[in-house]
Amino acid sequence: MLLFVALLVTIYLEMNHTVLPLNKNLTQQVVTARSDQIDYWFNQRIGEIDMLASLASDHQWTRDELLQEIDKFEAKKQVEYESIRVVDIDGNSWSARDKPFSILNRPYYRKLLNSDSNYVVSNPIVSKANAAEIVVILYRVNPSVNDEVAYIAAAVSVKKMKEIAQDVMLYDQSGQLIVDCRELGEGDRAEDAADKKNMSVFEAPIQNVEGWKLVLEVPNSSLSLAVIKTQRTALLVGVLIGSVFFVLLMLLASSIIRPIQLLRQVMETVQNGNQTIRADVTRSDEIGDLGRSFNDMLVQLYAVEQDRKEMELRLIHEQIKPHFLYNTLDTIQWMAMEHGADNVVEMVEALSAYFRLGLGTGSPYIPLDQELYHVESYLRIQGVRYEEILDYELRYDEKLAQCQVVRFMLQPLVENAIYHGIKPLGDQKCKISITAYKQVDYLVIKVENNGVMIPEEKLEQMNQALLDDKYDRSATGFGLYSVNHRIRLAYGAPYGLAVKSEDGITVMDIRIPLEGEWNEDVEDCHRR
Repeated sequence: MLLFVALLVTIYLEMNHTVLPLNKNLTQQVVTARSDQIDYWFNQRIGEIDMLASLASDHQWTRDELLQEIDKFEAKKQVEYESIRVVDIDGNSWSARDKPFSILNRPYYRKLLNSDSNYVVSNPIVSKANAAEIVVILYRVNPSVNDEVAYIAAAVSVKKMKEIAQDVMLYDQSGQLIVDCRELGEGDRAEDAADKKNMSVFEAPIQNVEGWKLVLEVPNSSLSLAVIKTQRTALLVGVLIGSVFFVLLMLLASSIIRPIQLLRQVMETVQNGNQTIRADVTRSDEIGDLGRSFNDMLVQLYAVEQDRKEMELRLIHEQIKPHFLYNTLDTIQWMAMEHGADNVVEMVEALSAYFRLGLGTGSPYIPLDQELYHVESYLRIQGVRYEEILDYELRYDEKLAQCQVVRFMLQPLVENAIYHGIKPLGDQKCKISITAYKQVDYLVIKVENNGVMIPEEKLEQMNQALLDDKYDRSATGFGLYSVNHRIRLAYGAPYGLAVKSEDGITVMDIRIPLEGEWNEDVEDCHRR
């Protein structure tokens, strides 16, 4: 509480050093914003006059042609302009509605003659046509059209600038007061001049009009009055907040902190291994909701832990099942050998090898020679069934034998070749060739068959699905998609499976990255 009082006193004292500069800064921003508005208004007028000058120059208009265009333009912009005239090279100002007159001796004309600027803005003058207070924007036509069209003089009313300036004074380049909205009497003006030492002056230039600026004079007492009011308000608000804070602090100590401490004790007890304790859920507030959420979390956590234990037990049981299968196959193989059934022995041996590698656990990668041995076991089994129509061969470089490849990626390709390439031909003998070799920095594995060719449209659809790595049952089927997807997951998008079918041969081509240097020659290490 003492800290809060000290903070309140500090804020009260600091306001003298912060609020007054802040008020000055905000006042300066207001003056600058008014200046920007006037500057924007002038910029619009200058842009419009520049457009007329550019059109006159581009189209090589005569004075009469330009005056006709000015009449059309003035009809649309009656609010912004008092008049727009054409000035010739001799300083004569022309209009379609009245007689010309000379501006040769006017200050703004002489100023533009002696400068390289495109335009000048005059000091405020009184229009002879309607006694309105105006300023003249004299704009040079460049490049000059002819002696009749040298300048464009646009008279704009000071009234619009007064509307924007409001209670801010506007001075021109000679220091003459253009806009004074203070509405002071003569006595007030004399008193105000004598009291300028106690005034803060805020200025902002008009960028598009050289020398023009907005000036706002504010008594320092007015700025300090805002500080005093702010201090009083802050003190009152601080006292109210302090009182409310003290009451809330007392309520907090009795209704929130104590239940949170009890819930924390329950959490520590659970952390120490007690799975029976639960948080108090009799409260109907947020603390009660927190306790109920904690209890629900414990129930879910214990359920997940129980499921994990059951999963571990199931995994142990699942590991026992393959061993039983292997032992059974070994027994059948031994019995077949006892009876001299060599073909059964060979079949069981191939089936056992196929299951041992296919159901193996551990890494998703295996050496290339084991993957080839696995697919050869599959081919031996299928060779017994399709002996009349199926022949196969496997070729690979022995130095590539220990290269790691994705497990179980060749059997789906061989199965696809048998059922979609060879079987549809009936009794015709076909051959499956599996070749593995190094090509630059890649390991290339090709599965070829001379069975049924794939139609061109179907082949294009198949390769597009493989390239997009999307499962399309009508294009690739799950087997080819699975092989391609697993290769891309393992090695990245540049690698995968591609299919070609031409000259009576269908080729399924696998490319994966290869590390190390190997002999380019392909040896027949396994061939049938």
